[in-house]
Amino acid sequence: MTDMPLRTMPDLPWGRTAILMAVLMLAALGGWEVFWRSEGFRPSYRGSDGLWAMQRHLVDRGGRATVTVGSSRTLSDLNLEVWLGETGLRPIQLALEGTNPRPVIHDLAGDPDFTGLLVVGVTPVLFIAPDTGYRAAAIRRYGSESPSQWMGQRLSMPLERVLAFYNFDTALFTVLKRQTWWPVRSGVESGPRPVRKLFNYRITRQADLWLKLDDDPAYAALVQDIWRDFLYAEHEVPPPEVQREQFTQLMDDLRVDVEAIRGRGGEVVFFRAPSGGEFRDVERDAFPREKVWDAIVEGVDAVGVHFEDYPELQGMSLPEWSHMSSRDSPRYTRALVGIIRRQLAARGIERQEFTP
Repeated sequence: MTDMPLRTMPDLPWGRTAILMAVLMLAALGGWEVFWRSEGFRPSYRGSDGLWAMQRHLVDRGGRATVTVGSSRTLSDLNLEVWLGETGLRPIQLALEGTNPRPVIHDLAGDPDFTGLLVVGVTPVLFIAPDTGYRAAAIRRYGSESPSQWMGQRLSMPLERVLAFYNFDTALFTVLKRQTWWPVRSGVESGPRPVRKLFNYRITRQADLWLKLDDDPAYAALVQDIWRDFLYAEHEVPPPEVQREQFTQLMDDLRVDVEAIRGRGGEVVFFRAPSGGEFRDVERDAFPREKVWDAIVEGVDAVGVHFEDYPELQGMSLPEWSHMSSRDSPRYTRALVGIIRRQLAARGIERQEFTP
């Protein structure tokens, strides 16, 4: 065997070098933290797959439970602490932004541990959209979380509580992609711009709309302009007969899931959160209420609460047209709980989830 050459370490002050590098690293991290705090960022839990899986595991405890599903409006518009005060029970928040809730409904329909009240938020464009697999990793994480993933989530959370820059929106490459210096290449479709920071998450996965959207008109206008990329983008629309067939299949699948939940003693209710501005205009034109909302609620014979039907659910601040100000969500939640309670009572349905 050939002798390996030996390389001697130079005689340098390694201890002082290590200290210097540690100081420089801490200074860089401190500067990054100061910068993002100056931009209005504050420590917030990350809306990660791991945090979703933690909440999903709460369903496994059985007993009475209220579970909320939907997309980002369900995350932001429902104040879980107010719901707790009104009913004695804090909902388990399983909504996922940018998704339709049907995969989560289906997951709960097949879970014998869930016998409670399922509250489904309906954002029309997302509810009837095909499942793209976006955020599907969260559902998979619940079913097959590895020990390293479990530990990684627990190690991450203490940092999330204290570091403002530890946020998906402040990741270096995410920030670089947003810069205007990148050249626009002809013939290359860039697609809609990525959605900017909207929420601050709590450990319960309640997502409070970032107050910068309330207090900084320029930032709210930026988010509105990004929504326009999505609202007015050209999409290939299937022929009417294909659309009818797809919606019929959607309703057949939804009825099976709702009946499975009811068959175990559970119940399902639906709500339509407010939207405004150009977002509401596009929703009204592209997804007429009678063809989407009414068809869904009537198709599964469920309690449905649409914000347009109740004055107490209107007049909320929607800074970027789609999500409610966290200053108004307590009032909205309190009113919504009261309406759902009355609607269930009118049908002769008594739910222990509404008994403080």
